[in-house]
Amino acid sequence: MIKTENVLRLFFWHKFAILHQEVLILDEDKKGTQMWSKIKRAILKDPLSTKAISHERLTNPQGLAIFSADPISSTTYATEEILLVLAAVGTAASYISIPMALAIVCLILIVVISYRQVIKAYPQGGGVYNVAKKNLGEFPALLGAASLMVDYILTVAVSVTAAVAALTSAFEEFLPYRVVIGIAIIIFLAWGNLRGTRESGRMFSLPTYAFIVVFLGMIGYGFWRYAAGTFPVISYGESVQPQMINAIGIFLILRAFASGCTALTGIEATSNGVQAFKPPEGENAQKTMLRMGLILGSIFLGITFLASWAHVQPMEGETVVSQIARALFGKTAPYFIIQASTLSILFLAANTPFADFPRVASQLARDGYFPQQFLNLGSRLVFANGIIVLAVMSAFLLFVFGGRVHALIPLYAVGVFLGFSLSQFGMIRHWKRIGGHKRNIAINALGCFATTIVFLIVLSTKFIHGAWFLIPAIASIIFFMTKVKRHYARVEAIFSLDNTAIPRIASKKTIVVLVSNVGISSYAIQHAKSLRPVSLMAFHVAIDNEGAEKIRQEWEKSFPDIKLTVFISEYRDLISPVLGFLKSIEDLWRDDSVMVLIPEFIPKKFWHRFLHNQTGLRIRLAIEGAKDMNIEILELPVKESMLLWDDSPTIKLIEDMHK
Repeated sequence: MIKTENVLRLFFWHKFAILHQEVLILDEDKKGTQMWSKIKRAILKDPLSTKAISHERLTNPQGLAIFSADPISSTTYATEEILLVLAAVGTAASYISIPMALAIVCLILIVVISYRQVIKAYPQGGGVYNVAKKNLGEFPALLGAASLMVDYILTVAVSVTAAVAALTSAFEEFLPYRVVIGIAIIIFLAWGNLRGTRESGRMFSLPTYAFIVVFLGMIGYGFWRYAAGTFPVISYGESVQPQMINAIGIFLILRAFASGCTALTGIEATSNGVQAFKPPEGENAQKTMLRMGLILGSIFLGITFLASWAHVQPMEGETVVSQIARALFGKTAPYFIIQASTLSILFLAANTPFADFPRVASQLARDGYFPQQFLNLGSRLVFANGIIVLAVMSAFLLFVFGGRVHALIPLYAVGVFLGFSLSQFGMIRHWKRIGGHKRNIAINALGCFATTIVFLIVLSTKFIHGAWFLIPAIASIIFFMTKVKRHYARVEAIFSLDNTAIPRIASKKTIVVLVSNVGISSYAIQHAKSLRPVSLMAFHVAIDNEGAEKIRQEWEKSFPDIKLTVFISEYRDLISPVLGFLKSIEDLWRDDSVMVLIPEFIPKKFWHRFLHNQTGLRIRLAIEGAKDMNIEILELPVKESMLLWDDSPTIKLIEDMHK
């Protein structure tokens, strides 16, 4: 009789779940009427369904605006960096800078072509982490990922600081508030990106294209003036006399070349954000990469030519771009438009890492090297946790260094060139492995050699000025990632073992086991069976069809006799579907005493708890706060310490794997 009753109940629940899916979805929306949901929706707009993710992808124009802002913004100071190093040769710098700029443009094209190949080989996102992981091994992959993440944080801090410096140069009264202004800008950027990828694309497209049009217009006008023989030459009075280049030495040339290579910072962003594009993602990302490279090279080379023809010399208080614009237009409207576009592109350069940092963190979390919270899509289909962490870390750097550009610059770009070298060396291994790609090997080998030389020069010249800080910073991140990986591997091993030492408590009629994964749920099922319920069922909330199918297959293999109901939450809300499910059971079987069993893994080490979502606590609080429900809650703490001894063969195997 009991078995028949169980079968009937499961059958009716299965039909009821199908009929009431819309009710549960509405229940999710109903939660939005609460105060926090109202505030959240007012700030970030309404949640987006997972089905809408394809509509949140970027078009090619939007992708170009977002991913090119960082590298294109470097054209506002890359030429100046060359001239600063070459200041010792006086006006001779005007002639040396042009061939140096041509060499850098060639390097830009080599890197662009190389990363187009990376995108083709790794359409899921071909940043240095993926390339190194597939071709070089674990440590180079973690080294590349750590250096890239550090550089993303620095990109936000440096770009925002430079933008604030441009603002305070024009309006000196804001200088005492530069830190507050910088942090406010970072908060605004985070807010824009938390509203969704397409939303940020709309917000930031216009200024990027305005900068491109304005600067290409200035360069075109300058070339026309030069061809007409009316190009202005800036006079500085008593200038530095040129010296013989042989007396200066090759090291100065290499330093100037390395300084000019700041034009390449951020060029890899498109390869990391392939999945942000509309389908076909890889093809669209390749097109965007090429267009970005052509625009970047054209503007950088154009500004260098104008600076050379005008005999511009770096000076305190005014940038090279400002001097060129003033020489061409005077202090008229075009001059102020150029300055405004410079400010806007530096502002937007800080936005690019908000598209890439969360995706890199998500990839690391997917592989177990980062906390699983970085896998979660927010209500607007973005990796909200990654965006928030990036904003906090960059704001912290800005605060610590007092919003001073020159204090942050020595830390900048080292990680980028390290990533370039690792990525291109990985691609050499990739082409060798599949064979028959001599031309591709030659391109990547040339790029690897050039970027490695630049990396060594940048590191050596900036080491005593603060670049040394990157070594312990990157090492700490790698150490953290290996510890996280080891912890997750240990947890996975724990829940693959049998353990029947579970205490018994009083019997209840209907028990619902909430399933996060099959491993930890095995303990909850054993515990529930020991209570001898009249009805035993399981419930899981998935965020997509792929995850739902995976959990169904695993459950069928482990517990074929227990019905698992899987609900796909279109808005990635875990709480409302659980409440809706429990409420439905309580309404159907009012004569039963209903118990919900919430298994919660308790790690031995306190800091390990931050690597796991506190979903169980949130569900318990939600059930306790539901006034129309009378459901008993049983939390089942599954302690790591009671499951495996540290000297067990399984743990030793895990430790050996991650040493």
